[in-house]
Amino acid sequence: MIRQWKNKRFERWALTRRKGQLNYVLKQTFLIGGAVFLGYLVGFIVFDKVRSWEEYRLDLYVQIPFLFVFGLILNYFGWIINEVIYEKEYKKRGLSKPSNSK
Repeated sequence: MIRQWKNKRFERWALTRRKGQLNYVLKQTFLIGGAVFLGYLVGFIVFDKVRSWEEYRLDLYVQIPFLFVFGLILNYFGWIINEVIYEKEYKKRGLSKPSNSK
């Protein structure tokens, strides 16, 4: 079971790395940032009865750039960590050095 999971993760990362680092970082940033933003929006609509939409809109001017910058940094380090794991697994399997084709 664990071996199947490792094989699947290994193959998935091989496909992801072929698309390139920039694609990975931007895609992950927009997916995660969008989910956080959507959660914040739903939370505001459902639970926040004190603030107005104008106050919420002002918060967005701070939150959206913060989510984007923080997401870029976090996902850049995520790429590095996944690359290290991938290269270790590559060596463990006795394969030649992985290529960084982009």
